[in-house]
Amino acid sequence: MTGVTTVDLVVVGAGTAGLPAAIEAAGQGLRVAVIEKADRIGGTLWRSWGQLSAGGTSLQRAKGILDTPDLHFDDVMRISKNTADPMLVRLAVDHAPASVEWLMASGFDMDPDAPAVLHFHEPYLVARTYWGRRAGLSVLDVLAPAFEKACAGSVTLELNTEVVSLRTEGAHRVAGVTVRRPDGTLHDIDARVVILTSGGYAGNPDLFPQLTAGSPLAGPASPGADGSGIVAAVGVGARVRGQERFLPTYGGVLKAGSTWETVHLDDYPSLTPQSRQPWEIHVNARGERFVAEDAPSVDVRENALLDQPDLKFWVVYDEAIRRTAPPLFPTWTEEELDGAFAGHTSFVKAGDLAELAEATGMDPGLLARTVADYNSAVASGKDEFGRTNLPAPIGEAPFYAVLNHGSTLKSPAGLEVDSQLRVLGAEGPFENLWAAGEVIGGSSLSGKSFVSGMSVTPALSFGRMLGRRAAGADTDPGSM
Repeated sequence: MTGVTTVDLVVVGAGTAGLPAAIEAAGQGLRVAVIEKADRIGGTLWRSWGQLSAGGTSLQRAKGILDTPDLHFDDVMRISKNTADPMLVRLAVDHAPASVEWLMASGFDMDPDAPAVLHFHEPYLVARTYWGRRAGLSVLDVLAPAFEKACAGSVTLELNTEVVSLRTEGAHRVAGVTVRRPDGTLHDIDARVVILTSGGYAGNPDLFPQLTAGSPLAGPASPGADGSGIVAAVGVGARVRGQERFLPTYGGVLKAGSTWETVHLDDYPSLTPQSRQPWEIHVNARGERFVAEDAPSVDVRENALLDQPDLKFWVVYDEAIRRTAPPLFPTWTEEELDGAFAGHTSFVKAGDLAELAEATGMDPGLLARTVADYNSAVASGKDEFGRTNLPAPIGEAPFYAVLNHGSTLKSPAGLEVDSQLRVLGAEGPFENLWAAGEVIGGSSLSGKSFVSGMSVTPALSFGRMLGRRAAGADTDPGSM
């Protein structure tokens, strides 16, 4: 142990929620220690699309879009089928417009097409999704200079530093944190308040099934999203919720050589029918179709995938489709695809369907019957699953199959918090241990679904709110 440091506030995690928490607290004159296990600030903003959502912004009004936080709330609860936490959703949508306005006033590089209705997730009824031209980095472009300025004042940043444990004083308070610094030494930091903004566990293939009812992990998250903040809080008696609210994102291809990490989200196959109508069929590990590939509701496709073995499916097509259809992988060159089919285990090319089945582990008879049934549907215009886009049969060799996984963009479970974002333990809330961002679980604000902008925007809003609350400042949306 190398000693003890005393500050007003410890922020664990320098990402989407942690940076605004530190910025606001420093603006109120607090001494802040920010602990980050990675070698740079920004967290998931380096990988995220950085989608925001808010109802009732000046940008909406300028485009003649009528919206309010109340309509936003209703839409979130509709999409989540009332599985999101209404208390936290209400808090988030009420603060969302102020957060978007704050970003814009701070020079946020808003994409000119925003706001819009997007379809990668189940869509809103109103255009209220926003994003920057540089995706998540557009948000970081605003946060980083403000945080750098705070570090020149009362904020201390410790990179490559891991929180080993929380230290308590009684059943309802924490005294601070114990950290392991880059040289391996342990150090105690005492604080009046600790805010956990350490992210989720979508980069930890061992912890993921433990916190998500046994579901396997596949996704593009950073290995730094290891759930360490959740584990530390559980170590002092914090409660976890949302374990049963896992819904996979529909599709995602593993990186070559990885058992769980997918390619970047931008490089996923284009499986959203509003962006690209399907020419291929999607079959499970046995070789059976299980959903209308062009179902307009992504929620329908995701729930159908939830019932498939190992949350896996193959996208199957033929040479004519590869030659004629819009690209299945829009960001990949033909040379990259050829290389994948030559050496990537998730990409299979075969001379006939029997060979394709053998190489993929599908049942040859089932796959042959599945393709024959689909080709009959193309000929008749009537598909047993209700698919309406039937552009071409599958019959020209060679045949192709690409293995997709139900993937995870955010971890569903997280620390349970109250209406003040205080972490809850067995005997009630911790007075001075608060949490924001993915550490409170993606399902808290999206339920067993995915709701556009209900990760980044609440993380920003709640981080700002908690930073001000730590200083006793006003946290009303109108004051921020």
